[in-house]
Amino acid sequence: MEESMNRPPGPLGGRLAGNGPVYDQDRLGFMVQMSEKFGAIWSFDRHIVVVADPALAGEVLTRTNTDFGAEVDFLHRKQKDDAETRQQWASSRAARMRHMRPSSMQAKVPGIAAELDGAISSWGSGEIDVVDRMRALTARVGAVLCLGENAHLVAELGRDLFDALTPVVSSSVSLPLGFPLPRHRRVVRANRALEQAISEAMGLRRAVGRRATGDLVDVLMQPTARHGVLPDAVIRETLAATLLASENTSAAGFGWIVHELTRHPEIQAMVAAEAAAVLPTSGPITHAHYEQLGLTARVVREALRLWPPNWMFARHAMHETVLGGYTLEPGTKVMVPAYVIQRDARWFPDPLAFDPDRWLPDGSGSAAPQFAYMPFGAGPLICMGMAWSLIEMTLATALLARAFHISPSSATKVVPDPSRGLSPGGLRVWLENRSDSGIAADLPMIGRTVAGCPMTSRVE
Repeated sequence: MEESMNRPPGPLGGRLAGNGPVYDQDRLGFMVQMSEKFGAIWSFDRHIVVVADPALAGEVLTRTNTDFGAEVDFLHRKQKDDAETRQQWASSRAARMRHMRPSSMQAKVPGIAAELDGAISSWGSGEIDVVDRMRALTARVGAVLCLGENAHLVAELGRDLFDALTPVVSSSVSLPLGFPLPRHRRVVRANRALEQAISEAMGLRRAVGRRATGDLVDVLMQPTARHGVLPDAVIRETLAATLLASENTSAAGFGWIVHELTRHPEIQAMVAAEAAAVLPTSGPITHAHYEQLGLTARVVREALRLWPPNWMFARHAMHETVLGGYTLEPGTKVMVPAYVIQRDARWFPDPLAFDPDRWLPDGSGSAAPQFAYMPFGAGPLICMGMAWSLIEMTLATALLARAFHISPSSATKVVPDPSRGLSPGGLRVWLENRSDSGIAADLPMIGRTVAGCPMTSRVE
């Protein structure tokens, strides 16, 4: 009796399957509706609670590694059974964080921009699948940043593993990798192929000796202060995990940005004008150019508010602990739906409106409490690729809008797909080369901000 009284309220669900079937029918809608009904913290079932409040979400994410643990990934990377390997993984994570921190990413902007510009300019006029094109492009950028001149060795292998994992991790029925299913065997084959290619790249790097190339394999192969040289297995799995992550957030986020630009042609024109004014037509695009894309950065930020690719974060109670006045038993899973929090009218007035002016640097936009906006998470396990991803999405948006007028395909019916991250399912757009005169006509619009209209428009 005492246990039931100390559990958060929540939907009863079915006698056998609980709330799983209803959740699977409409994951986003279920989370929004139940959060509105039951409040800041509620029970999904006897083993899962949902936190839909910024303060409590911040508690869960910042108390990670002390009171809450990260969920074990399907390939069992990042979470190892013995203490020594866990410490080695912590060292590899620290090395990756140094490699990807904003100050380190500044020097990588010209290379990223060159990859993006070369690919986007080659797309040409016509109809494209935005997310698919961007996945291929971000996979290429990720391979270059990870493996440098040996990026070609992993080619499509990261994408193959991503595709193999998608039906597995998106299923509400979780089975261990060793369970004999065709989809599990496909994952094993794809993962083995990727790691073998990475091993080949590591061998080539050792053959020529360290040359301070600045790519991630170079960083990971250097001795660490605590563990010396990391084992090849840790380096290999770290690179594989990074390659796998490199294409997901940026590709889905870019898809949502393009979707919003097609729905708001006036904002699209302003982004194109800013890009034409800021980005050079020849020579390298530098971090200084990137920093001048203020409007484009606000467009990216607002798209990630409405449509966060990382729409749900999961943790579990490592031991008995208290959250929001309720006692959680060890092993209780805690779900933090960023999608719900970032669309809450208490934190973002008119929350379904697409309004880049919320993020004006002068502070005139809406003020939200800490942890009300967290598309990359928060706390010790905040996405280490945040700076990388923002650079990719912002530059890709500017370059695409500068080169092309973007309009929705008549066949497009965009359906939010939350099965693995949140991506715009069915998004196809038409690209039409912009004329110089068309861009020039938009230049006076740069910097114009109008509260409500025309910069603001509601999500349908």
